[in-house]
Amino acid sequence: MKRSFTHIALAAVAAAALTLAGCGGGGGGSASPVVPPTPAPTVQQALAAAAAQPANDTSANSSAPFSVLQAAGVAAVTIASPPKVNFAVFTNGAVKQDLKLSDVSLIIAKLVPGTNGDPDVWQSYTFRTETATAGVGPNGVPALASAKQAAADGKQTDPALAAAQLTYNADGYYTYTFKTDITNPALTNGVTYEPNRTHRVAIQLSYVNAAGETVKVNPYFDFRIGADGKSVAVTDPALTRKMTDVTSCNSCHEKLALHGGGRVDTQFCVTCHNPGTTDANSGNVLTLSTMVHKIHSGKLLKKALDEGKGGEDYTIWGYKDEKIGFAEVGFPQDLRNCTKCHSGSNPATPQGDNWKTRPSKEACLTCHANNAGSDWDTSHKVIAGTLVGAGAQAKALTNKQCADCHVVGSNISPERVHWNQNEENAAKYKMNIESVAFDAVTRKVTVKYFLSDPTAGNAAYNLITPECTYTGTASACTPASGTNNTRFGNLRFYLAYMNMVGQNTAITEFSANNTGGSGANAWATAGTNDGTNHYTVQITVPADTATAVAAGTARVVSIGQIKEPKLQVKWATDPRPEVVPKALVNTVVQHTYMDVALSGPLTPRRVIVSNEKCNACHGSLGTTSGSNTLSEAFHGGARNTVEACVTCHDANKMSATVMTNGLAMNESYQFKRMIHGIHGNSKRTYPFTHGNPVQGPFNKDGALTATGTFYTDQRFTIANVASTVITAGTTVPAGSTFVSIIDLVRQAATTAGYTGAPTGYVENYAAEVAWPGVGINCNACHVNNSYKVDQGPLGAVTGKPGGTADPKLWTVISPKAATCTACHDSSKAIAHVTSFGSASYGNRTQTQSLVTQETCADCHSSGGFKGVDIVHGQK
Repeated sequence: MKRSFTHIALAAVAAAALTLAGCGGGGGGSASPVVPPTPAPTVQQALAAAAAQPANDTSANSSAPFSVLQAAGVAAVTIASPPKVNFAVFTNGAVKQDLKLSDVSLIIAKLVPGTNGDPDVWQSYTFRTETATAGVGPNGVPALASAKQAAADGKQTDPALAAAQLTYNADGYYTYTFKTDITNPALTNGVTYEPNRTHRVAIQLSYVNAAGETVKVNPYFDFRIGADGKSVAVTDPALTRKMTDVTSCNSCHEKLALHGGGRVDTQFCVTCHNPGTTDANSGNVLTLSTMVHKIHSGKLLKKALDEGKGGEDYTIWGYKDEKIGFAEVGFPQDLRNCTKCHSGSNPATPQGDNWKTRPSKEACLTCHANNAGSDWDTSHKVIAGTLVGAGAQAKALTNKQCADCHVVGSNISPERVHWNQNEENAAKYKMNIESVAFDAVTRKVTVKYFLSDPTAGNAAYNLITPECTYTGTASACTPASGTNNTRFGNLRFYLAYMNMVGQNTAITEFSANNTGGSGANAWATAGTNDGTNHYTVQITVPADTATAVAAGTARVVSIGQIKEPKLQVKWATDPRPEVVPKALVNTVVQHTYMDVALSGPLTPRRVIVSNEKCNACHGSLGTTSGSNTLSEAFHGGARNTVEACVTCHDANKMSATVMTNGLAMNESYQFKRMIHGIHGNSKRTYPFTHGNPVQGPFNKDGALTATGTFYTDQRFTIANVASTVITAGTTVPAGSTFVSIIDLVRQAATTAGYTGAPTGYVENYAAEVAWPGVGINCNACHVNNSYKVDQGPLGAVTGKPGGTADPKLWTVISPKAATCTACHDSSKAIAHVTSFGSASYGNRTQTQSLVTQETCADCHSSGGFKGVDIVHGQK
């Protein structure tokens, strides 16, 4: 009976198929043949098809090695005892087939939900024990005898087991078998296997692609384990934890690459750097949230320690007991800019807004100094006494108690107290230059402009505010001298132009600011209002002289910040009220510029770098780590565009700072040389500094390696008389440091009768600044490959023999050498550029340099024998 029913059913299906096949055929007499269903692709076919898609290339897609397999019916992870992990590697349109065990390191962690206000945390199943080395630690003593640390799964040492640990399946994927049985708590440092929790498997993977390049990536896969012991992909963003995306890191670091360069994704980092992982030598916990915040706030924490305000000298002893201190690390923008790294609006970081809603001690007590003597400890001891019990320490407060106070919507919610008026309110101020015109007869540049509020339909501000009470013209908002405290009284226009006699104007290179042109500026408040808050102001071009003739293309740039009343930070609603008593705070302006021809055709200065690229790290150029005050921001925070920087930092910008290589030369602060010098200290032999008064060779720690001498007289105003307290040529012994040298100067001044505030400070950029990228990516700053050809026509001034005022007679480093030796400053490098490259290095005047052609391009032109792009590893 059963067989008959089956035959009837099959016959019915066949008839139906034939009937359907003939439908819609227009009444034809013959039926179309039945098309059998397309068979599902095999695993091998699925992998080959996936490999052919560029978007799946493992170098750029961290999930495809696992997700393609899962979709093809092969579980990425199987856990019964030691986990087995299946993954594929796609490169150059094909499946990678020749991986070795040494090419991979794997780790598995589970996500443990937080309780009592604690954050969710990843917890690794695999670990190692670090034994501290005797004599290595704070003050030569290890903080701990040993410590547990999360680590990648170990490699098998038995040859047979090692051969089976990583195998290649003919279908096109690999199987890795863990050495560690994560289901056995005795092997996992007591971490219990919980299959229903979200898990993450991550790989430290290294392979060579078809171009012969070594690719280092960290594929990862979030999953749970089903009842059959096989992985089920976690697709709900709420069931994982992704606080930051490595692309945020890479906007500064170019490509995050740690532990030998193989750890390149924060989603891998958290699988090791989780609770319980500790550095035995220092005793510092290495949880990622704590460690990364403390690293980036290291300078401020050390400052708080030095001032007795509860800070710390955050230090870790790393590979081979290398001491790594972070006291000189400063976040290159305001530390309150949490969204630089954390943003819930980024689909890659669904938990990116946790900093707003789930504050924790593990994260917050990292940027905020919190030891005895800190403001936080003092204020929170009182709270702990109430919430925890009499005499309780501030750190005894639980994360839940923290969250209960810093609740969303309160006046002390994290989002409200991290508000940065200096940058947030920049959205309200935009300078607009409508036109610029030059009258050769009157030698006046006429600028038409207005300051607008982009948040209010670009409405124009009246620049004359009620506090403009200075005497003089009706619109005088700016005092003849002293500090300006009016709202718009710091806004100004500068005119940058060329004025070196005989300078070729075919390539615009501003040269006037340091040769008689610094007075070519005008205050924005001095303009004439047309009745609609659009203004006109004139800038007078200084008269020509025997050594300065204005010519070529000029540029008008706007500078300055807004002086706003400081607003309450701890306030729950907008608008925020002013603080009492009233105080002023600088607020960034969106500045602009416009070019104008003084003679000949309009030839705009070439675009070399961009503000956007600067601000990828710096947030708002001109402000500094954690600062919101004039004293902590360069030039008072008023210069925040590269267009303004090149106005003053032209080729004639010689500083009073002495070079640190032992040569009798002042350092040039031409923009290109200064910026390379500050950021390129990792390549330098001698430190780039601001304020060094001594001629002699210094190491990058700021110590003289041989006897030095004061390069010029050290002078102070004592009883209204300029007095020399140390004469030029006075010797300074080897071993002296920048700090001891400045102390020597201050002591001499005091002995001579100086009673003013302490003066002098050497900024050692070799100690303060490290290029954050891996290798050198010139296009991290440069636009349109501008680094390939240095078109600068003028040498960087390093000396003014005999005090001559004629810039053509000043000694220089020739244009290309000025750029290259800002990073490559060794005596060998200098000898190379002067001998092989025919460059000047303080041995020729500007005039002599102009007629002596550098031959650097013979070897270093782009794509050449030693092209600048090739030697810098650029593609």
